[in-house]
Amino acid sequence: MKQQEINALIEKYYQGKSTADEEKSLKLYIKSNKEAKYDALRSQFQIMNDILDDGDQLDSSFDEKILKTISPSGQGHKKQYHLQRILSGVAATVLILISIWVVSSLLSPKEVYGTINDPQTAFIETKKALQKVSKNVKKGVAPATTTIKKAESGLDKTKNIKEIKKILPVN
Repeated sequence: MKQQEINALIEKYYQGKSTADEEKSLKLYIKSNKEAKYDALRSQFQIMNDILDDGDQLDSSFDEKILKTISPSGQGHKKQYHLQRILSGVAATVLILISIWVVSSLLSPKEVYGTINDPQTAFIETKKALQKVSKNVKKGVAPATTTIKKAESGLDKTKNIKEIKKILPVN
């Protein structure tokens, strides 16, 4: 075999695209050729032979045994599953009812504390509240009024300064 053919077979083998005949011929060539560059491939073939040894193969009923062990088909399991379905349905129903109750209590109109339904009484109470606000505003306006009067008296004094400037000659 030529070196290029061997390299191509090795490449196909690693890619998993080689046929059974190609693998057999490659194994025979590698076994017969004792060059050091094929040591890694030779050891891989040996490992694969050890794994695929016929003595360690599982019997055909192994899958069935595993599936029977995993999925028990007893009646107790079916009853338990049925009970779980019923309980989950009851829990879902209770949850829905609680959420409806909470939403309806949030959306229902509530009477606000301190509201007056009689228009006459409401007018009188509003008038009292506005008078109280007016008194508070007057208290705040009084200091501002005195400040404005002081500012006006200060401006009146500046008129005297203008008269003095008229008398004095400007350089």
